[in-house]
Amino acid sequence: MAPLATLAVCVLVAASVAARGSAEVPQDPAALAEAYFDESERFDAFVTYENRRGPVRVLFTVARRWQDGLAELLFDVREPTAFRKWALLARQTRGGSDDLFAYLGESTGRRVRRFSAPDFERQAVFSMFALGDFRPFAKGELSYQAAPDANVTGTQCRVVIARPARDTLGFDRVELAFATETGLLLESRFFRGEQEVRRISIPPDAYQVHDGRRLPMRRIAHSYADNGETELVTKSVLATPNLPDELFSHRNLVAQHFPNF
Repeated sequence: MAPLATLAVCVLVAASVAARGSAEVPQDPAALAEAYFDESERFDAFVTYENRRGPVRVLFTVARRWQDGLAELLFDVREPTAFRKWALLARQTRGGSDDLFAYLGESTGRRVRRFSAPDFERQAVFSMFALGDFRPFAKGELSYQAAPDANVTGTQCRVVIARPARDTLGFDRVELAFATETGLLLESRFFRGEQEVRRISIPPDAYQVHDGRRLPMRRIAHSYADNGETELVTKSVLATPNLPDELFSHRNLVAQHFPNF
């Protein structure tokens, strides 16, 4: 694409995102956060991600559907090729930990095995991404309160402190910074006690409009456990309502009849 054409596309995308944000941004902290999650996470879709950390790269697709206000997530690893037979099924529950089931080829005896989140994230390729970076928040999981405004990388933001209703999400609070003019999330800081354990930053120009929704196409996750950064890139989004039960079955973790994009 010619430079001028590329510039024109970028300008059109930015204008589209700004136009979507021109509506009145909610003033109530709970309404502000919930409006963002409704727009960016709470819809059925196939989403393909690429995680990059130094020379390491992982490509995977997540099939996401919502039922009775709770999300089901099917992770299909595409690359590296050594892990192409690996798949994960995560189901949100009310009042307890998420149900996690995985098929990891020989690592699980060619069977579907149930995991806890910490155990699962120690499994080879899945150590490259934190499940929480792709797990949406269900309504009622968080309570909110306003915090003093802040400037995040040159953008004035309204800050909302969110606390989980239960202690199974892996953090005690998350500080959410929303751009004052658009209501878009630019930073999430996760804490256990007074220690910040993870930060996810989203550049303002990383948002694009897909099917009328403003979605972050690039995020930077910083983990304080190992002082490392991971780039989380959204490669494609396909909104797909009414995804079938068979796709999210234990049998399919083994059979792996997953759509290709």
